[in-house]
Amino acid sequence: MHTYFYYNNYIQFRVNNQTIERRCILVNISYSISQKRNIYFLAFIVPFLIGLGVDLYVPSLPIITNYFHTRTNLVQFTVSLYLLGYGIGQVILGILSDSFGRRKILLISALSFMLISFSSIFSPNIFTLEVLRLLQGICVAGLAVVTRAILVDVFSGIELAKATNYFTLSWSLGPILAPFIGGNLEHYFGWQANFYLFTLYGFFIFVYAFINFQETNLNLLVFSFPESYNGLKHIISHSLFMLITTVSALGYGIIVLFNVVGPYLIETVLNFSVVQYGNIALILGFAYFFGAVLNRFAINYFNSTSLLLFGLISSFIGSILMIILGFISVMNLFVVLIPVFLIFFFIGFIVPNALAETMQLFPKIAGTASSVFGTLTGIIVFLVTSFGTSLKISSQIPLSFTYLILIIISVILFLISRKFHSKL
Repeated sequence: MHTYFYYNNYIQFRVNNQTIERRCILVNISYSISQKRNIYFLAFIVPFLIGLGVDLYVPSLPIITNYFHTRTNLVQFTVSLYLLGYGIGQVILGILSDSFGRRKILLISALSFMLISFSSIFSPNIFTLEVLRLLQGICVAGLAVVTRAILVDVFSGIELAKATNYFTLSWSLGPILAPFIGGNLEHYFGWQANFYLFTLYGFFIFVYAFINFQETNLNLLVFSFPESYNGLKHIISHSLFMLITTVSALGYGIIVLFNVVGPYLIETVLNFSVVQYGNIALILGFAYFFGAVLNRFAINYFNSTSLLLFGLISSFIGSILMIILGFISVMNLFVVLIPVFLIFFFIGFIVPNALAETMQLFPKIAGTASSVFGTLTGIIVFLVTSFGTSLKISSQIPLSFTYLILIIISVILFLISRKFHSKL
């Protein structure tokens, strides 16, 4: 259990019968309707960029391989490094947002993302692009961790569950639209056009936030490294938080893994064009989107735990179907597309409910909790996609078994988490 107490500009909270005390600056803010609309808008445009950062240039991976005359796995690794930056950046920037405010971190992250994206256009070799992609991920980490913390600043209970679902709905639009947009940008303007779009997107977030966003962190914690370390330690030691976060990360990893393997499987093995791959990825993106939309309505009738379990079981069935079709049928687009569509659809029940369950555990240090969530997610997805670069892409079988293993691990972790949940 965890409880919170305020006295003489201090916040004291108890986690697992241990007490953490942090000096804070108490601020009272009331939000107008227009300010809340600005928060909702930021909660829409920022999560969209998270998915956009992975998927926009994914259709161009084979083209980038030829452009730099390099190996396939080195180009695939640009996706993994982006996710690594996305992970490691959040643990630092989330803690800083608890002490220095959401607005400062948001603006610095948006401006840095814009400049780094513009620099990526002129990468002389694949190694430079890899470094810049790592830095891009760190910038997006700042945007993501702040946005998740803003939702916890403003909402609670069922409203928080709905708000996080909106967050994930917006994130799901990235995988839906990004490959379609990126495929056409590559076809008509070249792969660098994707990074021009990143540059403009970062500029838009910076300008909009600078003009319209008001600080939402009501309790600015005075920064102290030992105290930050203790708060971080208590969150990491919270078994339920860590288990459910891992389940969410594995679900996200399943989606991103296809973005690493899919372009080569569909464009190289099945001989579809980059534009056709963009259209195919558009269909798969809608699968997750529809799942998240249905979850949005189901949350009014079922609790998050039940919906999370439903998503896990259904995804398991989808992975079994993918393996069976891989063995009994000659590989073609439909043999790959149908089971992946089903898996992505049911992941739309996993990620939103896992996010809602974890974020409500530490509402008064939401920035730090969000940073741990994002960091663990980034690191796990980095490991999953790094493994994906070693998969053979001559058939769907290796990808199918990888999906099955990841989902089985998720189910086991979920069942273990229920034991800790019953103790709360």
